Amino acid sequence: MKYFAAAVAFAGAMLVAACSQPEPGTPVEFSKACVPENEKKIIAVSGYLRPGASVFCSKHGGRMECGFTFAENADAKQGFSADIEQGSGANTVDKLKSGYRREEIKIRDSAGNVINLAEKVRLTGKMNVTPDLKVCFLQVTRIER
Repeated sequence: MKYFAAAVAFAGAMLVAACSQPEPGTPVEFSKACVPENEKKIIAVSGYLRPGASVFCSKHGGRMECGFTFAENADAKQGFSADIEQGSGANTVDKLKSGYRREEIKIRDSAGNVINLAEKVRLTGKMNVTPDLKVCFLQVTRIER
């Protein structure tokens, strides 16, 4: 009976751990991310996070998210929006103070480590694209180096 209880506890712990991991995304080339066929799909795409002139945060789908431009190259001016959950754990961005400076932006990867905005990252999340391509954003669930 003691072994059965231990096995049940272990299985429960594994189930909780499995449920807390973000769904793996289908790898997509950056140039093919913002297409209507990716609407509501979980994708994984690599690029560079850029704060732009300002970062707008709002509640979306039950979580507070902050939108960053996600660009294919470090020097690219355009891309699509990557909405990252505001928080203090892995795969989140710290709440930004009014009048923040670029160096005060703290975005954490899947291990909980702060990333450098100059480095290339891989984002996984649910893509949202309208048929006319006027709206394209990724609800980020995982950030990897």
